Parts: sequence; structure tokens; C-alpha cells
Amino acid sequence: MTGLRHIDLMVCSCAPAALQLLWMGYFPCVPLGPTLAVSLQLLSLVRQLFMQMPLNTSAWCESFEAYLAGMGYKVNTKEGICRRFSNAYHWYCILEISLDEHVQQQLQKSASQSSDISPAVPSTSHCSSNGDLLNSLCSSSHDVDAIVCIDACFTQKHRSGLPDDPRNPTATVFLSPKDIHAMECEVDELQKNHLGDEDDVFEEWMRITTSVLKGHNESFTAADERHQKASSQFFSDTGVMALLCRHDHVIYLANMTSAGEKQHYALALVKALFGYLPSSFHIGLLYDIGCQLEQSCRKWGFLKSFLPHISFAISVFHAFGHQWAHQLIYHPCKQEGFGLSDGEGCEHFWSSIKGLIPSLQVSGHLFVIDFQVHHLDMKSLTGLGNWLLHCWYHCQEKKGAASKGLRRCGVDIPTLQAQWEAQVSAQTKPAPCHSTKAAENTVIQIMETRKSLENYEARLAGLEKDLLHGIADMTNLNIEIVKCHKKIMSFKEALQRQRTTLGLNGLAELAKIQNSSYLQQRLQNHTEASVKQQEPGIGKLSSTYNNLCLQMVGLIQKGKAPQGSIAPLLIPRDSLFKLDVDDDIWQDIDWPWG
Repeated sequence: MTGLRHIDLMVCSCAPAALQLLWMGYFPCVPLGPTLAVSLQLLSLVRQLFMQMPLNTSAWCESFEAYLAGMGYKVNTKEGICRRFSNAYHWYCILEISLDEHVQQQLQKSASQSSDISPAVPSTSHCSSNGDLLNSLCSSSHDVDAIVCIDACFTQKHRSGLPDDPRNPTATVFLSPKDIHAMECEVDELQKNHLGDEDDVFEEWMRITTSVLKGHNESFTAADERHQKASSQFFSDTGVMALLCRHDHVIYLANMTSAGEKQHYALALVKALFGYLPSSFHIGLLYDIGCQLEQSCRKWGFLKSFLPHISFAISVFHAFGHQWAHQLIYHPCKQEGFGLSDGEGCEHFWSSIKGLIPSLQVSGHLFVIDFQVHHLDMKSLTGLGNWLLHCWYHCQEKKGAASKGLRRCGVDIPTLQAQWEAQVSAQTKPAPCHSTKAAENTVIQIMETRKSLENYEARLAGLEKDLLHGIADMTNLNIEIVKCHKKIMSFKEALQRQRTTLGLNGLAELAKIQNSSYLQQRLQNHTEASVKQQEPGIGKLSSTYNNLCLQMVGLIQKGKAPQGSIAPLLIPRDSLFKLDVDDDIWQDIDWPWG
């Protein structure tokens, strides 16, 4: 920078200042009377920079002002350049997206005119023009035309009381709040007058019993809509739910405003997807709780017109946390049509935008995520050929290994299929009506629930004491207190449900144990003895896991690991039997392979 140049602009209605600045290679901060214009080349650099690192225009502007001051050019305005630069950068990004959209529209229009094939739009003409081909693809219930995955992330949230998103006239991948609210109302209406079933039977069109599904709902937090994963008291937007295709491209996103993982978000995403598909199209849907989503759809009548065209499965990473009966039916490797799809595309997407988490809690995040999705799509397209080649080689490798195993076992395929069907039938049949130890097991569960309730009540008392003395951060402390209240309420409800399952003899036995410290100690010793029978094997497994983690730490310290690698957390031996499904060990968003 050698000096400043003074340039006078002759402004009129046919040549406003903003247009003249663009001709000169500068982007104005406002269309009328701009007081700052930024070089298009500099904006392009900043755009690429913020695609690779967390968005922070404030820090960038302060650094740029310091650089100008060092060169002898001081910004005289009191507010600096941050607000005006942010406005210029925002509308420059919108201009870039609009340009890409216009180019894509013209290319599609040109291609459709040259080939005399109408573009893919949600209309009956599109369905009829391709009906013969799609009918041949969907001739069997096992045929899957496309595979998609759904998942929710509660780290992408926005604090209440802060500015909303800036205007965005471009196309968005987010569903409109109106569509999400309409689906929520539809779900509430269908569930209003339904009565629960008590018998352990196969519900209509389901392949696993109600007892297995109930056990799954109790063990998986994602299946419990009442479980709070983010505080709606402190955050106006509590998370994001994504629908991705098999190639890890975002199709739709849903902005979540509830504290839990409500089903209507997933249902709204699926409904929006089918709005752009032919009527005979069949999709494979991978979801962490796909079994529970299918049960709800069949039980309440959700997505009734689309349900025959959906094959449900569980994402591979979470499949092993489900009961064996769930894995037999919903594991994608045990279903026809899913191939080697693992359903972990959403996890890769969460990992790619994790750098946005701090800044988007205090700034409008929908546009920024939209822009990041656009960037990731363009980046993915450039490497799509290599991705397909890698998948092809991986598929051939798996196919060769499977063929070799079939030849080695010496059993023909029809026999293996018959044995597999027999195994599935035997291991998914309804459980016996009653157990001789049902009352005893329920009493044990009640005692364990009471103990957990007492622990959370003690924790709540400690948090309220810290709040009274102002020891910790007030916001985080309030969030923890709200969580404790929800946990206490949940345990009280569970305790009430467990008591109602006991008969007169069971209630008498419970009262007897509660009034006798000797029987309580005996029950505790029995439980501890049962756990210790399995402790050696589990302890060895945790030691092996911790040793592998330490080896990873050593490789990272020696520089022999990929750049940016993060070693998994160790499992403390003293908390080995206190793991929950939401503990850090199950979270893969921060790992490079997530």
C-alpha cells in the first residue's frame, strides 16, 4: 500500500454509487449511500478463509483495523468497520450463491431442451414419463431406489434474546417453520385418542414384539421425546436434524426448537423428501432409532401414504447398542437393499461443521449453515469420482471375502437362507406371558430407581447451594439445575409406573424390604455378586480399550498420526459400570473419523 487515492463519483439514478463501486471491483456495505466498500478479491479470500475455520468477523475486522493502523491509516469512526464489513460480506455471499443457482438453472434448462426430457420436478408428468423404468426398479418390496439417513445434533444451537438470522433470498435447505409446525399438529392430532397396548404381541406389520420396543425406548435417550438434550429456556434454537443422501450430501435440514428429539422433525423431513419423488419410488431410511420411528408410523398412522415405500434400518454405529432382536431386523447389513451403506453420513456432516458451534450460539446460524452446506456440496462434487472409485473397490473387496466364505462353508445358499429365516423367527417371537421372578425383578428395579432418585436430589441440593453463593457460571449452573429437575421428575414417573406393575404380594414384599435394613443389604449383595460374575471379562475389555487409546496418544505425540487426530477418552475403571448411552465414549462428532 503506497498511498491513498481520492476519487470523485458522479452519482445519478442510472449509475448509483453502489453500481459504480462494483464496476471498480469493490462491494458496497449498503446499496444507497455506502460509507465502506470492500475489494471483491478480499471478500473472496475471507469467504474461503471462513469455510475452513470458525466464522468470526469481529476478530477479523479488529485484526484488519490493527493492520491498517500499523500502515498509518486509522479508522476514525467510533464503531469501526465490523458492522459494515459484516453486511458487505453477507450480501457478497448471497451474490455468489445466487450466481451459482442461476448458472445451474441455465445448465438444466439447456440440457432439458437438448434432450427433450422435462426437468425433475414434483409433478405427475415427471412420474408418468419415467413410470415404466421406476416400476421395474420397484417390482419387489426389497428393492431400494435411494438410501437416506437422518440424525439430530444438539450442539448446533442459538441462544435466546440474540439477533435472528439475516435476510436470505436464496434457496435454503432448511424446512420452513410452517411445514414443521403443520407436522407437529398432525402428530398431536393422531396421538390424541390412542390407548396403549399391554400384551406382548406383534403390532400390525411389525416384525418385533412390543416388549422389545419398550425395552429399547427405556435404554435409548433418543427414543425418549421427553428427555431434554438442550434447554429451551436458554436457547431459542436447540439443535438441527439433517436428512442426507447416500453420497453424504444434505437434502434437507430442520431447525429444532424443542428440548428433546421430537419425532415430528424426522417425519417432516421424510414428507418433504417424498414431495419431490415419483409415487413408485422406494427409499431406504437409516436412523438411530429407525425401529421406534417405524413403530410410531404404523401405530399412529404417520406418513400413511408413504409408508409402503420406506424400508427402515438402524445406523451401523448405533445398531450394536440395540437389543439383538432389533439387530436381526434393522441392521442394514442384515437387510436386502442397503448394501454397505452405514448411515453415518450425518456424523460426517456434524464433524465438518463443528467449528461453527461457538460463534453460531450468539449469531444467526441458519444462513451460515446454509452457506457451509453449499460449500461442502461443491467441494464434494470435485472429489465424487475418487469417492465412487473407493466405494467400488471396497465393495469388490467385501464381495470377494463373502464369496470365499460361502465356498469354504460348503453349504448352499438356499439352505443358509432357510436357516437364517428360522433363526430370526425363533429369536423375535413374543416372550412368555409371565415370569416366576417378575415381581422380584421389579422390586430390584424399584430399589435401584429410588437410589438414583436420591442421588439426583442430593446433586440438585448441591447445585442450588452453589447458585445461592454464586460459585460457578450462572448460565451453566441454571442449565444443570433444569436438567436435574427433569431427571428427578423422570425417575419419579418411572417409580410410579414400576409400583403399578406390582400386585398385592409384590407391594407387600417391597414394604418388607424398605422396613428392613438387613434385607436391603442382602439385596444389594446379591446384585453386586451378579455384576462381579461378569466383571473379569468386562474389565479385560476396558483395559484393552484404554491401552489402544494410550497407543493413539503416543502416535499423536510422535507425529505419526493424521493431522488433527484426537485420541478417544479413557474409561476410568471406577466408573466402568456407570456408563450411560449419552456418555462421551459414544460421541464420535469430535473424532477425525466421525
